[in-house]
Amino acid sequence: MNVLYDSQNYYVAEYPEHHGIELVDKASGRGAYLEGEVETSFRSSIVRLISNDPGDESVDEFLGRYDALMTNPLVLH
Repeated sequence: MNVLYDSQNYYVAEYPEHHGIELVDKASGRGAYLEGEVETSFRSSIVRLISNDPGDESVDEFLGRYDALMTNPLVLH
């Protein structure tokens, strides 16, 4: 697991061995696991955005576009 982004509002981790990315909205306690074409597209977009060294506000705004996908409640075990 590699942490791509971690702010007060969102957490993004990649799982290279599974070819997936996990998105977490900390405020709502919900997340999503992206794989396939959605993961590939998201990965390209987030890497491009982060490479421009944006502030947390810009990255959080970008991640907010994926809020509709974050429907899985977070479960701690």
